[in-house]
Amino acid sequence: MLVFLCISLYTDCMKKLTLCMVFFAVLFLSCRTVKDIPDDLSAAQLIQLGQNAYGNAQYKNSEIYYHTVISRYGTDTSIYVEAKYELGHLYMKQKKYDKAYAAFKELLTLYESTQPGVLPGAFNKLSQIEMVKIPEKYLPTTKLAEIKPDIDDMQFESMQTDSVQ
Repeated sequence: MLVFLCISLYTDCMKKLTLCMVFFAVLFLSCRTVKDIPDDLSAAQLIQLGQNAYGNAQYKNSEIYYHTVISRYGTDTSIYVEAKYELGHLYMKQKKYDKAYAAFKELLTLYESTQPGVLPGAFNKLSQIEMVKIPEKYLPTTKLAEIKPDIDDMQFESMQTDSVQ
């Protein structure tokens, strides 16, 4: 009887130990971080790696890739805009609304100060769409109306200009 009890306890312990080892192996592999990013990767490759990491819920890796794009290729404004948008989108996914707001606000300000056609237009529109999704309580003292113009206000302005003519 004592032998049976010892074997039973040993088997239970081995099962638990095996489960713990599997759990920690999965945890370790899912928490991997980017060690060294090769210097010869293009901006497009780095952005793709960031998107892949994002898709696999490896948000820290994704953030590292996007920051690497900005540090290596950020002098090209088109690349900077794309990487900055991806960062903002990543922050939205993580509900880091203050960082998302800062990224999108920077992009929208950049678009306002740049002549049309110089920067890729898609990221301007995408930034506007994402900015509206930020819950109002997370916005800085800026009023929501400053971020998304009210359609009624735009119609009112249109009516005013029509009446002047």
